[in-house]
Amino acid sequence: MPTLEDAKKDFAAKLETISEALRADLRKISDGRARPGLLEGLGVDTDGTPTPLGQLASITQADTATLQVRPWDPGHADAIQQAIRNAKFNLMPGEAGGIMRVTVPPLTSDQAKEASKKAHKHGEEARVRVRFALRDALKAANGEEATELRSLAEQCTEHITELVADKEKTLHH
Repeated sequence: MPTLEDAKKDFAAKLETISEALRADLRKISDGRARPGLLEGLGVDTDGTPTPLGQLASITQADTATLQVRPWDPGHADAIQQAIRNAKFNLMPGEAGGIMRVTVPPLTSDQAKEASKKAHKHGEEARVRVRFALRDALKAANGEEATELRSLAEQCTEHITELVADKEKTLHH
């Protein structure tokens, strides 16, 4: 039977996992700036199998508005370009010498509002996951331990709010 200390460690690990997942989700929301995280998880159809772009190419930031994508296998270049064109970010890759340059257009005010809604949605989903994790952790706790667990959950919830607020600032720059 797990000890209370084990339960606290497991709970803290779950909270960290929730925070990391939120950070990853927020990186995928375009803020009108070129950031490698925007394309890393983009699915590329390779021989009928969707593969994350980050596993097929290196993605670097050339400047604040441009990403460079270097496929490790030139045979995947067409599929990568197609996936980038089909992404919901309005991106048009250009290729020269085996390197794709992807210009990220600035967000319109409507796009910024939609991205802000998406960030809030991801934040609320993370808060729900924290509440579920707390509920599970409280089953093994009592009194003072429960207070500690609630305090950890509250800190994580505040951190989630900060992450979403930071994302919102970049969206409305």
